[in-house]
Amino acid sequence: MKIYISADLEGVNGIVHSSQTQPGEPGYERAVLLMHKEISAVVGGLASSGVTDICIADAHWDARNLRPELLPQGVKLISGWQRPFSMVSGVSGQIGAKMLVDHGFDGIFLLGYHARSGVACGVLSHTYRAQVYFDVKLNGVSVGETGLNAALAGFHGVPVAFISGDDAACNEARNLIGSLTCVAVKKAISRYSAVFSPEIEVLDALKQGAKEAIDKRDYWNVFCPPKPSTLTITMFDPAMADGAELIPDVKRIDDRTVEFSHEDFSVLFRVFLAIGVLASNRKDQYF
Repeated sequence: MKIYISADLEGVNGIVHSSQTQPGEPGYERAVLLMHKEISAVVGGLASSGVTDICIADAHWDARNLRPELLPQGVKLISGWQRPFSMVSGVSGQIGAKMLVDHGFDGIFLLGYHARSGVACGVLSHTYRAQVYFDVKLNGVSVGETGLNAALAGFHGVPVAFISGDDAACNEARNLIGSLTCVAVKKAISRYSAVFSPEIEVLDALKQGAKEAIDKRDYWNVFCPPKPSTLTITMFDPAMADGAELIPDVKRIDDRTVEFSHEDFSVLFRVFLAIGVLASNRKDQYF
């Protein structure tokens, strides 16, 4: 069995503030070590279930957080930026012309995930670019990184098997995707506060959860978006929408909102990423 893991940082146990998630800030190095421990626990659970082909995509910030020397033996790592599909580059089984696995992945695991933008009781809740995207709707439903990434995986026929993060991220995934194994490693109190459990308990839950996910393979869901699908994106600043509507076929809906539809969800996803780049360049640091 071949499993793809998209690993983020905000949803790791022990993390409650942005300073822990940014390179060079206090707490970042410790946070990365906590991230590694959770990954190792999940990989251990997969290995005990007979999974032999595991590929991890570093899916946080600049995607240069994970250290190859700290990863379990035999695990492949996708690291670095720019990547064509950001947090889930390679979930199709290849990146560009480079093959990662033959015949694609059997399932995707989402580790260290967080709630979508606008969720008050979700640790470090945001959707991709925290200072750009106020709300992102997929076919009229507000989604975050979980929904967008699950949809791209589903477009390639890859089911979502597992998610870890705070309880808000787990609830979001269940409501959107349905049946999957969820491990809540912390309970959110607010955007910057949570209840933590002892690390040894969390790591054991992650290992057992990974094993459980493999055992429940018959219940995995492919979250496949319809054709065509529509993204409706509301940004914090009207100037960001000014930048976004420069992209052909992106329609301005109101002062801060643009919309784009396409038959091919992979095109939709890349336009979403491009909108983020253009919009972030329109941000005024003083006004």
